[in-house]
Amino acid sequence: MVAETDNKKMGLGMDRNRLFDTPTSVESDSSKKISSLPGQAIWQSVREHLKDVLSSADYVRWIADLKLIAEVERKIVIAARDRLSYDRVFADHRHTLQRIWKEHDDARRDIRLVCWKDAGADLRAIVDDPWAVTAAPAAPAAAGGGDDGTGAGPAAATARPSSGAPEMTFDTLVTGESNAIAVGLAKRIADGQPVGTQVHMISGPQGTGKTHALHALRARAMENNPEAVVVYLTAEEFLSAYTDGVKQKDTSALKKRLRSASILLIDDLHRISGKPGTETELFQNIREVTGQGGNVVLAGDKTPGELSGFSPRMMSELKGATVVEVDLPDESMRREIVRRLSAHIAQANPDFTLTDELVERIQTGIRGPGRELTGAVWNLFTEAGFGAMAPTSDMLERVIRRMEGEVRAPSIELVKKATMKVFNVSKADLESPSKARSVVYPRQIAMYLCREQTHKSFPQIGRAFGRRDHTTVLYAHRKLSQDLPKDTELAGDIARVAAAILELQASGAH
Repeated sequence: MVAETDNKKMGLGMDRNRLFDTPTSVESDSSKKISSLPGQAIWQSVREHLKDVLSSADYVRWIADLKLIAEVERKIVIAARDRLSYDRVFADHRHTLQRIWKEHDDARRDIRLVCWKDAGADLRAIVDDPWAVTAAPAAPAAAGGGDDGTGAGPAAATARPSSGAPEMTFDTLVTGESNAIAVGLAKRIADGQPVGTQVHMISGPQGTGKTHALHALRARAMENNPEAVVVYLTAEEFLSAYTDGVKQKDTSALKKRLRSASILLIDDLHRISGKPGTETELFQNIREVTGQGGNVVLAGDKTPGELSGFSPRMMSELKGATVVEVDLPDESMRREIVRRLSAHIAQANPDFTLTDELVERIQTGIRGPGRELTGAVWNLFTEAGFGAMAPTSDMLERVIRRMEGEVRAPSIELVKKATMKVFNVSKADLESPSKARSVVYPRQIAMYLCREQTHKSFPQIGRAFGRRDHTTVLYAHRKLSQDLPKDTELAGDIARVAAAILELQASGAH
């Protein structure tokens, strides 16, 4: 809601820029109610026309939720709620929308399609979030039906609420040694800088920020160039769209959508392995996008050298890509992830303040990747009455117990198995007298974790590693304890072995 004087300060007079769709009317003596502006009647006619020319599924999924929000510089601004909706409407229905609008509009004005999440300050200054409808009173019935197209009628009760989570941008992505190269690559692609290839791949364990990096890339690219077509799809969404197209014997809509992209982002690539038809469709779309000068960014759990289930042709494409890895965050990054999210929550909930002790307890008590750390913070927020109370140690311990279960100490043999898995060494290596660094380094990590997690004595651990003297284990534990705060590579390696221990425990290994 903006008064007329505010628009004049911006140089946007109400005679040129009008609001069409907002949760409340403009409170000005000279302003009409939003639903009564002429453009809204045209929009209702356009929507009815679109029902006739589009399939009911396309209309319900992509058109019904669009909002006509303003007229700016003689252009009609129509907003999509989120990036996925914007991508689909822009690629598949933009020209139809423009043509039908001009059929109903005597002034034959142009359409400007925007994604509300990416809307600039100019639009946000003159119109409120058109989906931020709470208990609004029912709008007067419009001629020809009860839906005035604003979403303020019965459908408003089903409006999707905000999750409260911070937007996935580079500003909210914690960057450190484990992901710095991947973040740098994503920024260069978003900024249109050369990176050598047109196909790129970000690989790494689940929960380490790959999806966040893709969304941040998209947001930055759209900010740099609002007309850019950046399409983001998970592999599951791609598979579903392709399967639907095959059933209907028409995959042209999927092709049109993807091939319109200047940047195509595909998440969870590994989920397509072993599905030759879907892989072929993806391969052809990758070639079309890159053939038109666009960039393709893929994300998955494994590097090309570790993937299986793809054809030689696709493997060659992936191995010819720029491949960067993200890894588990080190301790300082883990603390920063917790601090940033808690600070974000505290903006709307001032009582939700985490002390350094609580931050450290989350960092040490939650053993999984960044995604699980953020889950712990949100669980603590819920435990604290959704931020109404200050969080306490007792609340946090309940959260950790629910997330991690009662901690079961691993056996020394299980620690060895996890170390062997991470470093590709044998049990004989770990128990041998070898002093090669490729053996000594993982052996010391195994000894360190045995002391930290199994609670066995130094002599007991020494006997399990080739009948070594307890002083050898003591030396390894002291050395790694001293190096850990300042050696990020060591911290990452220890975290990987600790994660492997949890995986083995979950699989029932002993």
